[in-house]
Amino acid sequence: MASFLTNLFGGVTPSLRDLPYYQNALQAESSLFSLAKKQHAAAAGSPVSLNVYDVPLNDSDENFIHTIEAETSSTAAMTTKSDPPLVIMHGYGNGIGYLFRNLMPIAEALKTRKVFGIDMLGFGLSSRPDFFKTIKAAGEDPSTVSGAENFFVESLEKWRSEQKIDKMVLCGHSMGGYLSCAYAAKYPERVSSLILLSPVGVPKPDEEARAERLKKAPMRFKMLIGLAGSFWNAGATPMSVLRMLPEGRGKALVDGYVFNRLRSLGEEEKVNLSSYFYSIGCLPGSGEWCLHPILSVGAMAKQPLVDRIPDLKTDVHFIYGKHDWMDVSGGLEVQSIIRSRRLNKNCEVKVVQDAGHLLNLENPAGTNSVITSLVREL
Repeated sequence: MASFLTNLFGGVTPSLRDLPYYQNALQAESSLFSLAKKQHAAAAGSPVSLNVYDVPLNDSDENFIHTIEAETSSTAAMTTKSDPPLVIMHGYGNGIGYLFRNLMPIAEALKTRKVFGIDMLGFGLSSRPDFFKTIKAAGEDPSTVSGAENFFVESLEKWRSEQKIDKMVLCGHSMGGYLSCAYAAKYPERVSSLILLSPVGVPKPDEEARAERLKKAPMRFKMLIGLAGSFWNAGATPMSVLRMLPEGRGKALVDGYVFNRLRSLGEEEKVNLSSYFYSIGCLPGSGEWCLHPILSVGAMAKQPLVDRIPDLKTDVHFIYGKHDWMDVSGGLEVQSIIRSRRLNKNCEVKVVQDAGHLLNLENPAGTNSVITSLVREL
């Protein structure tokens, strides 16, 4: 990658923000939220301001966290200390752009709380430090679960400190949900509540059931599973594969995914979301390399959250899509453990109708409503 950039820019390696893919992603993100503003205004929603900025992490690597802050005039006018803000983190390989249908409606509904969407370090439009060197520089092993988790946990803590946020309601989707739990375990005093949107890594792997399902599966499915396993064992990530493809092939692949998966979105939304997804996927690899240290084949956590969440010192709530490939049974098992042990914490498990794993885009109104109701009950 370094030699490619050197050739492309005549011997000078550009900053991340100068890369064409970064500029394309930034433009696509802006377009998505502009569309969301129009929809919000058309629905006669109360005015919600969006502030887009990068928060420097004040370290030698010049790292930063890309941030979008949403607030109403009621929040901005408050002279007394407001309620802890809601901080939303995206899933693996995604970014704030995937929250374009969520930030403003949730901010309007909550009124007295600021709502932040952030790109996790190494993803989206945040800086992309060398994943392995950064972890080693911190005295940890990048091949371990703790080393990979702390890459994100410590950067989130730096972001919180720079923002002068005392406590926050932390909401994470998929991998963002998993990492929200890792943060709450290390910095419990900074989290007032956890809301996990279809989190990855909750249940323990059931190898016997997996083997039985595979035994009954069609040969074509077995071949696909074998191919996926080969890519996994080779250390590949979806983004690394995307970067290897010719641009036309890569864009067609992403277009097919977005246009077929998110049929409820408008045409202009799909075009911009596809451009956003492709562009951030083509940026230098960084946070994506957490995949193999944290998860095993089949997206099962090496340290399942079902064993870790009951020990957290905060309320935790789960939200799944009705047709989610992340099994709701994981959240229900955690809830059962918390209640059977009579732990002093609340744990609700909610299901959003007409939605799958990307519930915040497949049924944004339903997802926003559930998130808002859970936050209001704090």
